[in-house]
Amino acid sequence: MHHILKILRETTDEAVHRTFLRYGKGDYDGPAAEISVTKAGKVKVKSNYQFQDFFASVLLKVIPVENLTVSGLILGYEPLDDAVASIGINVAPFTRKKRTKLYQTSLSGTYARNHLISLFEQIGEIAFLFCTISAEGGWLHKAKTKLPSAQKEAPLKEQLKFSRTTTPAGTNFLEELLPLLVPDFKEYLPDTFSSLRLVNTYLIDDLVFPEDREQFSSAELRLKTKRKGRLHRTLIVDEKDYQREHSFIA
Repeated sequence: MHHILKILRETTDEAVHRTFLRYGKGDYDGPAAEISVTKAGKVKVKSNYQFQDFFASVLLKVIPVENLTVSGLILGYEPLDDAVASIGINVAPFTRKKRTKLYQTSLSGTYARNHLISLFEQIGEIAFLFCTISAEGGWLHKAKTKLPSAQKEAPLKEQLKFSRTTTPAGTNFLEELLPLLVPDFKEYLPDTFSSLRLVNTYLIDDLVFPEDREQFSSAELRLKTKRKGRLHRTLIVDEKDYQREHSFIA
């Protein structure tokens, strides 16, 4: 489950905590996406790196093809050889990369859809899955494979070039997507729309240190400190603007 949905459901856990380790006090860009629907009914999505896996996971659940062409990378905080193998996906051994300090392996070939669904559900919470997934008929999810810099956020327009997802007309992609994407805005969603933009912003107000903080090194303390703040969400549907805010500790 994507960490944004866990915040909305008030079910933050260790996976959500790990997502926020990079942040101190302040305001930060979170997951963002733009969705457009053509007159013919095709759906096109642009998203940043923090959101692209969410759209890929929904695509996998509705795509009517059992074997999919996939290429890309898995970037884990630790070696995930056994975890990936247990799903039924064979990859080369994970190796640690100097620039990102993450463990990396590649995906390349044809994979069973159910294996890919399990990959995103089980591994997606503890790793970055930057994949291109395609099938005949106009189904595509394409993501870049280089993790953006944590020190300098690009403008939103540039962030949204990280990934694109497209579906043909006449699918149930939006029906599956919207209840998970904007459950807190459901009363504002029209039956049909041509454009939708969702921007999440993290407002970190405080750091919650463990009571016995003196016994930890600075590196250990960073891992054990929680972030207390608010998730600010802006939704624009066909030029109508809506706002929501949710408190969280992670």
